[in-house]
Amino acid sequence: MNLIQSTVLNNLPTGKKKTPSGWISFNAPCCIHNGESADKRKRGGVMTNTDGGVSYHCFNCGYKTSFIPGRKLSFKFKKLLGWFNISDTEIKKLAIEALKLEGENFEYEKKIKINFLKKTLPKNTHKLDIWLEKYVAKDLTEVQYTKIDQLLAYLNARGTNPAWYDFMYSPSFEFDFNQRVIVPFFWKGDIVGFTGRMFTDNKKVKYYTDVQPGYVFNMDAQNWNRKFVIVTEGPFDAIAINGISILGSEVNDIQTQLINDLGKRVIVVPDKDKPGEKLIDQAIENRWSVAFPKWHNEVADVADAVLKYGRLFTMQSILKNTESNKLKINLRRKMNG
Repeated sequence: MNLIQSTVLNNLPTGKKKTPSGWISFNAPCCIHNGESADKRKRGGVMTNTDGGVSYHCFNCGYKTSFIPGRKLSFKFKKLLGWFNISDTEIKKLAIEALKLEGENFEYEKKIKINFLKKTLPKNTHKLDIWLEKYVAKDLTEVQYTKIDQLLAYLNARGTNPAWYDFMYSPSFEFDFNQRVIVPFFWKGDIVGFTGRMFTDNKKVKYYTDVQPGYVFNMDAQNWNRKFVIVTEGPFDAIAINGISILGSEVNDIQTQLINDLGKRVIVVPDKDKPGEKLIDQAIENRWSVAFPKWHNEVADVADAVLKYGRLFTMQSILKNTESNKLKINLRRKMNG
């Protein structure tokens, strides 16, 4: 463990706990600095990596940042250190330490290989196709029939065709999985995580997500002849148009590398909210294009657009309203604001 990793771990907020997925969760300090109310549900997470890196993800306000050995401390990572009440003097020392690591690993960035570990899905998880076969064969309990009906009704309400993705379901009561549609995360054919979206109408947490730092959703589906890739915030948005999702509103360094490595024109479609504004800033920083499709006010994201207009029109409206020039992007965002 290097100095940067140990300093971060030693300065995490009180009340932290380690999750089964390897994240250390705590009340995120970033939310109040990003226009959100203070986090009281331990939505902030840190994970240290065996290569010497550190990843941070807030599942409340969407703030993401990371330290990768071989690179300097980013501005966003330094801000996070400050929010952990680490002094400016100590942050400067860590910046110097990063430079030392950069010198030791000067070829690291060129040779870096991004990979994700296989993960286990919740107990008794099966593909939705299998559950539907049992549904037709009348080989389910009365409760299971009800849950599958609710799951299908939820997908239908979102305008999502069950055939568009390998959706799954588990009858497990752990973390209310019996009330969630499971969206597995694939990487080179392996399952490396998942998110479970609540499909019943209750006040419980909508998403239960097990995701590894730097993961980009739906990358396995991008091996076609398209000259562009569409980046969305949520997985259901990506599924709706065969795009990819950053699973939030901020892109970290690993995600940026993965997306750029596709070698395609990158088109970002931000949600119409404050986090979406942050994503536009990052798109400009990464020299990516941004789409400002002309949708009705009640259409908040790509999935809503597909539900209202259909897939073809939604894709056309994205491609016809895409800007690549920084000045034009900022002009369009002001017009839309």
